[in-house]
Amino acid sequence: MEKLIKVIQEEFSNFQWRWQLARLLTLPFPIYAGNRFRAAALRLAGISVGRGTLIQGLPIIFGPGKWGERFSIGETCVFSTRIYFDLAAPITIGDAVHIGPRTMLVTGGHKIGPPTRRSGQTARLPIKIGNGAWLGARCMIMPGVTIGEGAVIAAGSLVRKDVPPHTLVAGVPAVIKRQLEGPVEKTVSQMEAS
Repeated sequence: MEKLIKVIQEEFSNFQWRWQLARLLTLPFPIYAGNRFRAAALRLAGISVGRGTLIQGLPIIFGPGKWGERFSIGETCVFSTRIYFDLAAPITIGDAVHIGPRTMLVTGGHKIGPPTRRSGQTARLPIKIGNGAWLGARCMIMPGVTIGEGAVIAAGSLVRKDVPPHTLVAGVPAVIKRQLEGPVEKTVSQMEAS
């Protein structure tokens, strides 16, 4: 009996009761309806969500422990549908950020291990998204990346390096395509040299 109890405790150690309640409460709402209600549901799950943020479809969220300690969303953001947040490490999203459908923010990965098990030790690095940034549909942000204020990530891009403020990046892997209007803290040539 003790072994069964231990197995059950292990299986449910990362079960998010408040998240499951939030998911149940949002089930009646079709995609693009109940946007503010979904934002309230995320707050119910312990996540910091700023005023005026719209959640068009409840995201997929994964990660151990208390999510509220590692996830914060600014004010007046717009999240589209089927967004994936891996909370192995913190994710911080600024104000007025727009995230397109099926975008993935991944904070966890693995170092390459020995031949007997290539997915080695877990590696966790935070992601930060600056105010006013726009992440296009199906883009993927990798661990440790900071997206600068006012930056644009083109649809389908794979972002492995930091993106300077007010720049447009695109591709797999993402590279700078051009600078956008706004103050520039680091020039494009400085980023490409690093």
